[in-house]
Amino acid sequence: MGVDQARTEFLVALLRQYADDDTRILEIGSREGDNLASLLKAGFTRLSGFESNVDKVAVLKERHPEVASQVDVIPGPVHSSLRGSADATFDLVLTVGFLFDKEGDFDWLFPELARVTRRYLISIENESSDTLEDVLERLGLNKVETVDLRTLKELDSVFIARVFEKVTRL
Repeated sequence: MGVDQARTEFLVALLRQYADDDTRILEIGSREGDNLASLLKAGFTRLSGFESNVDKVAVLKERHPEVASQVDVIPGPVHSSLRGSADATFDLVLTVGFLFDKEGDFDWLFPELARVTRRYLISIENESSDTLEDVLERLGLNKVETVDLRTLKELDSVFIARVFEKVTRL
């Protein structure tokens, strides 16, 4: 099995633990659409993606026409896309290699991610500190799982997957 196939299988298996085919899923930073294509192929039907780089959206449309036709891919700045979404719009919000590319944007980004998340936020990021966990827990998301992908040799990864569940306050 190749690294790309192993990453896809890991992503799908992780999401299957927290979502079913009808779960409303948003990927922040969809890039060229590879993750969305994998999720669509795995049977997830309510997918959305935000991608600020219009060149990457054009590649997504060319490389994955099925994603372009079946997934709500929203081009443009993530901050305006998130702010335009209602509270708890998405059952599951996914980031893969996006959050730590946005250093300095944490003040607005994390509260918006928490706001639009109804149930789960899954981050798969190249980070080694608990900063993400600390910030998200202050915003009402509790960590329920951590997978250090560096321990999975077939993935050839430096990423850490963290799953957070939104706490419902009464």
